[in-house]
Amino acid sequence: MPEFDSTKRAIGVGKLDDSARKEMFNKFVSAGGEIIKEKPDPTEEAKRNRPEVKTRQGTVSRGGSQDDSRSRSRSNSGRGDGKNQGSGDFKGSSDSKADYEKEISSFMARFSIKLKCWLARVTSFGSPDLLPGFMHDLASRAKEALIECNYAANEILGNSTHSPAVSQALDKINPMLVELIAMAQKLYNGPDLTDISEPIMSAPESPVSIERVKSPIYTLFRKMYILYPYQETLKKSFLQAYDELQKVEGKPSLIYASKKKKVTSEIDVLFNTFFEKLYLVVIRAENKNIPLISRYMENLLDIQPEDKPGMRKTGENVPGGIDPKQKAEEEKERKKEEQAEKEAEKEEVPLSKEQAYGLRLMQMYSIPKLRKKFDPKNDLHFVPDTDKAMLAYLYFREFDEEYSFVLTTKKIDIKLTHVNGVKVDYRQKMLDLYESTRSITDQFKIYLDVMRELEKHKANPGANYIEASKKLSGIEQKRTGQSRTVRMITKDFTQKARDILLEFIKDMKTKKEIIANMNDVITLDAMEAKKRLNKKQIKQCIMESYCYAMALTDRIESGDLYGGLVELTPEQMKESFGVDITNTSEEGATTDETNSASTGSLDSDPGSTNMDDLGQDSSTEENPI
Repeated sequence: MPEFDSTKRAIGVGKLDDSARKEMFNKFVSAGGEIIKEKPDPTEEAKRNRPEVKTRQGTVSRGGSQDDSRSRSRSNSGRGDGKNQGSGDFKGSSDSKADYEKEISSFMARFSIKLKCWLARVTSFGSPDLLPGFMHDLASRAKEALIECNYAANEILGNSTHSPAVSQALDKINPMLVELIAMAQKLYNGPDLTDISEPIMSAPESPVSIERVKSPIYTLFRKMYILYPYQETLKKSFLQAYDELQKVEGKPSLIYASKKKKVTSEIDVLFNTFFEKLYLVVIRAENKNIPLISRYMENLLDIQPEDKPGMRKTGENVPGGIDPKQKAEEEKERKKEEQAEKEAEKEEVPLSKEQAYGLRLMQMYSIPKLRKKFDPKNDLHFVPDTDKAMLAYLYFREFDEEYSFVLTTKKIDIKLTHVNGVKVDYRQKMLDLYESTRSITDQFKIYLDVMRELEKHKANPGANYIEASKKLSGIEQKRTGQSRTVRMITKDFTQKARDILLEFIKDMKTKKEIIANMNDVITLDAMEAKKRLNKKQIKQCIMESYCYAMALTDRIESGDLYGGLVELTPEQMKESFGVDITNTSEEGATTDETNSASTGSLDSDPGSTNMDDLGQDSSTEENPI
């Protein structure tokens, strides 16, 4: 405004001091003057008008600078409907994620993973297979710690008499305490731990493929990952819970002091020893150097906000704990399921001719005569007749004694054949299969060690009832797991033997390319002259071996030797062996006369069967012979 500047120069405003300027201003105002607009300070005006390229819109670039060009580009995109801007943000996010994936999967990242796994003795440097030492520790020491946490949590939350009072007392402190104990209770999962330990038990000296145990290890690591930030609070939860339990039960404090020490020690073992190694297994399996505490890891493990502690409110049912109403409902459901199973068992399922003949072969021997044949010194006297692992082992020994020579003898002329253009050496396959039977004997020896430990503990449980009960529970859990291992590796062997022999049978009925001398009679030497298959045609030997292997596989896979219970029920003993054990002593001993009358004698023979007679009315596609 030039007129204002001229007026100011005319009255000499620039030469006035502050007091004179103020006095003149007051005179103008008192005379009726009005303030139209104050001119800002030139320095402030310059600062305010300083160009900011990134925020200016709609300007025209005069100098052609790069900043102006970017500003114009953003300005023009801002005039649209906003879609281009959203697309740009999404592209930036995708680029960022791709860059992150590239970073954690780079050569150096993968080298770092291999190095860390090698230093921690989880895997070798050049192979992702898990080392036997690590797997043994995981199958024994880690399993022991998980069982201890489960036992302690059950003791606190699973007692319908004391648990409500303990939970109520803990809720007054913090509802999270009960929640953490319940989550620790869920850490132990028997089937998952069996899946982890089974490979190393089957082959103790061999590395384990990471893919074989990936699923159960991920499941365990996910549970521990959720609890990892709360491990100290978890220990305090158990300590406080045992304090409250002592108040309710009124027992000496020394009992609870040892329990506190044990459970906190096992929590330290889990999170200070095995958690990091499980993490190494995960990143080795993914082949990505994923940070332990990261959103990426949570997404990989599918951890949702509701999975984390802190969701429970005072008085709510314990997650994973035992609620009395829920327990009653589950008990009712369990009885219904048992009743349905019994009704289903009553319905007769037609057996194929092969299965029926295989069962007759197995029923030639009573349990006492199987014991006499394969345990002449009665070393297995402490194992009851109802024990499924022992029965599976004795039946395996019977197959090994009477039928397995078809897998190893050179008297059967087996030709090399081609399957889908690939040369197959069945003789070598059978020799390799027979070599695997060593693991069955090894695992059964481990099972016998557990049974001896159980027998010793029952004979001398000790003065402390709590500790004795706890130890008994641990030994019985070991027995359950090892019994399942013995039966599973036995089934694996007989199943593979069955499949190979079935290939022979199919060929003998059609192409006749594999067995060159199928009609020859096998004559064994004097040492083996008493074998059942002596002086029978080769095709007959193969058929009977197949039927026995098939029957034993079916009994372990879905029959009386299947299931989580380690011993046969009285109903199963009655059905399978004709033995009524309801009135026998706790030892479960059965008399030789009873078994002989019900299942036949050592000299009984189910009769011969012709290969052409079997398989004509087979009820399943699995055995189309």
